[in-house]
Amino acid sequence: MKSVNNESWGFLHPECHGQQALMFFSWDLAKTIEQQFKLHTEASLAVQLHEAQKAVDRLLKQYVQIQANPDAFEGQSIKLSLERDNADPQASVLALQTSPHLEALILQAQEQHKGSSSIN
Repeated sequence: MKSVNNESWGFLHPECHGQQALMFFSWDLAKTIEQQFKLHTEASLAVQLHEAQKAVDRLLKQYVQIQANPDAFEGQSIKLSLERDNADPQASVLALQTSPHLEALILQAQEQHKGSSSIN
């Protein structure tokens, strides 16, 4: 059986639990948003945003279902919106409004990852 999507997802990784799940989630989140905007390139920005939001909601639910880190993901949310770019008023910038608890945990995990990856 041939896989439709050869890209690996963090939530499928055997080590996607606890603190590591936050790093896998942040990678999956970026990939999810990028994929949705690519899949719907011909659609309006509103449709692209709507589809990306649905995919982000599904991703968050996936992390809750696999119990990757219940304290981090359960009851949390990420809302996508478009905001004006101050440098270019004709352009829009994608903004992520992450629930404060989840955002703090992701930032903490990223700091720890950055620190551990610089040690040789």
